[in-house]
Amino acid sequence: MKKLLMIFSSLLLAGTVNAGILTLSGVYQGKNLYVQNPFTGNMKDFCTNDVYVNDKLVMSNIQSSAYEIDLSHLKEQEPVTVKITHKDDCKPKILNPQVIKATSQFAFSSFHVEKDKITWVTKGEKQNGKHFIEHFVNNSWVIVKEIPGKGSVIINSYNEPAVSHHSGLNKYRVKYLENDGQVFYSQVLEFVSDLTPVDFYPKRVTDKIYLSREAEFELLDAYGNVVRKGNQKEINMSDLTTGVYYLNVDNKTFKLFKK
Repeated sequence: MKKLLMIFSSLLLAGTVNAGILTLSGVYQGKNLYVQNPFTGNMKDFCTNDVYVNDKLVMSNIQSSAYEIDLSHLKEQEPVTVKITHKDDCKPKILNPQVIKATSQFAFSSFHVEKDKITWVTKGEKQNGKHFIEHFVNNSWVIVKEIPGKGSVIINSYNEPAVSHHSGLNKYRVKYLENDGQVFYSQVLEFVSDLTPVDFYPKRVTDKIYLSREAEFELLDAYGNVVRKGNQKEINMSDLTTGVYYLNVDNKTFKLFKK
């Protein structure tokens, strides 16, 4: 029994080693990060366990006293969050954190999504900035409206009609683009719509598709090319060739066949 207790205690101690997380957020500005990676307390292992960039594992089991985090796969001014997991008796040191620090004073003060409107408040805007309302549709962020910035360094308020809800759960965010290329994002908000889900008929089409209500849609051919796009209840397919098509509507994708 004593031996079993000793083994269990050793396992508990081993589980506490990987306890630390070092996090740094900013925007990618064309430069990589450099990290000093000390030994652990036992002087046998290096401190860092894993490195994540925007929640994607990019490095693991690093066996060197210093290393470089490659950010070159990101776009200029793209938001970036670096997380370094490390053992609890040491701490890595990022040597040049300033290379991803944003120089702008811009910030979102608030952001709200309602049934009939989307509102947000900003501070620190520069001249000639732009706002973009983005809606998460078919697993990607889609710009639904562009709004010119008010260009003031004090507080600015925006109030825009919400016209793009689909049925069920919706996700929105606002992107702000400064004239020098820096990009900022609001938090992501969810809104549950009471709209009736869209259905359609027939599944094997001769001339037209009929939607159960007016809705924004995209019709794609078998190769992913958009062949129809709009906001209506009827979709004419009489001039399209025979084959498989995909209908994106109401945040869903349906497969159909044109006779």
